[in-house]
Amino acid sequence: MFLTKANELKEKTIGIRRALHQIPEVGLNLPKTKAYVKAKLEGLGLKVKELGESGLSTIIEGNGDGKTLLLRADMDALPMCENSHLPFSAQGAEAHTCGHDLHTAMLLTAAEILIEHKNEFPGKVKLMFQPAEEIFKGSKMMIKEGILENPKVDAALAMHTNLDESPGSFGYNLGYMTTSCDNFKIDITGKGAHGAYPHTGIDPINAAVNIYQNFAELLSRENPPQATTTLTFGELSAGSSSNIIPETARMQGTMRTYDPDVREKMKKRMGEILEGIAKTTGCKIEIDYFSGVPSLYSNPELTREIVEIVTEKCPEIKILPNAKIMASEDMADISVKVPTTYLMMNCKVDGINVSHHNHGVLFNEDAMPYGVDVFTTVAIEWLKRHK
Repeated sequence: MFLTKANELKEKTIGIRRALHQIPEVGLNLPKTKAYVKAKLEGLGLKVKELGESGLSTIIEGNGDGKTLLLRADMDALPMCENSHLPFSAQGAEAHTCGHDLHTAMLLTAAEILIEHKNEFPGKVKLMFQPAEEIFKGSKMMIKEGILENPKVDAALAMHTNLDESPGSFGYNLGYMTTSCDNFKIDITGKGAHGAYPHTGIDPINAAVNIYQNFAELLSRENPPQATTTLTFGELSAGSSSNIIPETARMQGTMRTYDPDVREKMKKRMGEILEGIAKTTGCKIEIDYFSGVPSLYSNPELTREIVEIVTEKCPEIKILPNAKIMASEDMADISVKVPTTYLMMNCKVDGINVSHHNHGVLFNEDAMPYGVDVFTTVAIEWLKRHK
């Protein structure tokens, strides 16, 4: 519906994306990014509210009373170097290798179009620009700071870059779409000893090996076969010498699943296994879930309606069902509170087959007008349907 206008603004959108791409920041503290986005919104005549650390919100008032639809873009980057060889690539130790710069640029352009057409829809469009998606803290922080209130949000839409197909298509799912994520750290404390006299010590490495094996069996023997679940260790560290039993060991891992009941069962059983191994080995074992997020629930009723709107009003766009991803997303915290739809925007560059979070990843900027079109069309048409 607004693809022609979005294409007219394409170079402007790309310029915003490339400017953001060169000032990547991570976590909750995004001073340069926040200042840039805030200036762009204020330049459109919008009043911007700061929510917590680096969160931004603004409201586009329609013509008369109605519902409030939230449109969200995440703004944070990743703590890694970029090696894309782009003329606008980031030069430091942080990089937009997940495509959040595209999300933010598209929503800023959508805001411009929505302002031009504000007399055509009732209600309000609330824009959410959030930090710290990568560490699952941004949405929680902004919810706590009131993003879903004043005015109360009735429904929400977010999208994310996807690298499966060329631009012009979006993936969706009815129901759980991204996995939950529970990142954990296990600290094991034993008793150090000479390697020649293991009976005089308490070996934390032995406990760590038992944990690794028992967690693998938990996944293969107690997880329902139809429930897609992963439990992966990324760190097992202990000791510094061949003939010294160390005092401590540390393990770090992540557990992911779509099913909330499986998530809770697995966490409960992990705790029970650790208690058992602590007793059998004599070690002190502590687990810390240092970050986590639920599975993102793409509300079936809302999602069907949004797919219908895009199909009817944006005929140039192809809509693909059954898009589920094993990555996690803190828009899930919003989806727990209000009906939410999450879309995957395809933006593959031909011949490039690396994934998100890779130092050489590329995103096809030709996809951005389609994202602008979807943000704008869905906002206006959904609000018109829900006067």
